[in-house]
Amino acid sequence: MPFHWKNDIRKQSANTIMLLDEWHFHCLSQIEPRKDFALVLKAYPHIAWYIRHKMPELDPWIQELERMVVDVPLPEDMEVLIGDVMESMEDWIIYVTTPDDYHRQSFVGWDEKELTSLTDYAGKTVVDIGSGTGKQAFAIAPFAQAVYCVEPVWNLRRYLKNRAIKENFSNIFVVDGIIQALPFSADFADVTISGHVIGDDVLSEITEMERITKPSGMIVLCPGNDDADNEIHKQLLELGYSWSRFLEPGNDFGSGYKRKYWKLKISY
Repeated sequence: MPFHWKNDIRKQSANTIMLLDEWHFHCLSQIEPRKDFALVLKAYPHIAWYIRHKMPELDPWIQELERMVVDVPLPEDMEVLIGDVMESMEDWIIYVTTPDDYHRQSFVGWDEKELTSLTDYAGKTVVDIGSGTGKQAFAIAPFAQAVYCVEPVWNLRRYLKNRAIKENFSNIFVVDGIIQALPFSADFADVTISGHVIGDDVLSEITEMERITKPSGMIVLCPGNDDADNEIHKQLLELGYSWSRFLEPGNDFGSGYKRKYWKLKISY
């Protein structure tokens, strides 16, 4: 969906699709097949070739997209179609091209005390899931012994590593991974945090976060949800999480009141 984070997003080349990570393509393959994406692959068969050879397990999905448009003529103005596709995945495109365009958005400027006041991070091992450009990780790094940034997007991992060097943090470590399969042993972290990550399958996501958290450790979701009594909120309350609301500043997409959640892991 369009976020309007970058003015020239519609001018991106179709070849930019090949900069997306495996995680992105797997996400696309799990939703209803998109005719517009199928037409882009038809117009640029080298992109389809790249996906099916980079990720052979996605070949059935590529074949499905190809069948969808086998008798469909390409539109006269492919630039409009490509612009629509680029705009529909604007966040992904920015992550793999210009992460600074995300990091400078006003909503990223929420008060870090909303996170740092929830628990004592001093000397702790912290895992930050879906680190993005590092809003949460870098807020905690001055206090923690070590912060492990879990991020599935290669370009964001590079951004985090470069930022850590630039800001002289030697206790920030960047690793590949997703919330459904965190690359840590059980009871690894004193504090496990995430922001704008929970939601696809709350129970399995929370179970994995709690798995890697030590007994008496803290799990923090900040932000963990929009400011609404929705299904995510209901599930988190049922799982024993406390919550409060706070403001993400700005008038752009993503700003407004959000909810944060936290829970002390109880050992039985």
